[in-house]
Formats: sequence, C-alpha cells, structure tokens
Amino acid sequence: MAIPNLQYRKDLVVMVAWDAATPLTYTNWCGASGISLSITNAISEQTVADCDDWALPAQVIRAYGAQSVAATVNASLTRLGRDALIRAALDQRELPIRFHLVEAEAGEIQYIDGVGLLPQLNLDNIGSTDDNAVITYTLNISFKDGVELTDAV
Repeated sequence: MAIPNLQYRKDLVVMVAWDAATPLTYTNWCGASGISLSITNAISEQTVADCDDWALPAQVIRAYGAQSVAATVNASLTRLGRDALIRAALDQRELPIRFHLVEAEAGEIQYIDGVGLLPQLNLDNIGSTDDNAVITYTLNISFKDGVELTDAV
C-alpha cells in the first residue's frame, strides 16, 4: 500500500508584495487562516445536427472559452498588515501575489504568480465584546491577467 504524501499549511505559502518597489519583495500573508485559489474555465456549447442525415439526433459540441483566476483570503487583521491592506483596497492597487509550493522538485510548479485586483474587502467583528483578537477580514481577489506558473529547476 502506498501512503499519499499530503500537503499541509507549510507546504504552500501565500505571499504578497504590498509595495510596488522593483524588484518585488514578497512577504508571507500574515494572519491568514484560510486562502482559496480558484481557476474557472468557461465552457462554450453549440448544438449541431448531422449535415447528411437530418434524422439523427442533434449533438452538443463543447470547447473551452475564457478563463478566470480568483482567490479568497480569510484572515485575522494584524497590526503590521492593517494599513497596507486597507490602503491597497481603497487606492485600487494592483497587488503582486505569489503562491509558493515549498519543496517543489525540478519540473514541478514552484510558483504561481499573478497581479491581484481587489473588488471587495470586508472587515468583520469590529466592536465585538470578546476579549480576543477578533477583527477578521475576507478579501476577494481577481487576477488581472490570470496567473503565470514557474517550475522548479
């Protein structure tokens, strides 16, 4: 029996370059409690019928259409990242975001990079009476031009 090598939090690190300085300086997304990456492929459909035998049933031909890449970040608001996060959303900044697949072997995906646009930022639990670090946020990200993959060498 072969036991699968599962992936854990430490195996895929999400990073962001909060300032637009060149070269980009990526820092780990501090406070993150859950990040989702989604790749959505539109499928176009066209119903066609046989040209020679019109008695045959029509068929649906499918093909890939446009592709969209998005991410959702759920996190606790940290003092260090608070201003950068709020300013990025309010200033409509384009954020370089990197998904780092740690310990990728040669030929495997090591980085997934894209420029994130921030259509919505939700700060939650403001004014909570709990005596804990309770302010959380949800950040929805749309990648401007999709993402680019970099393989490990």
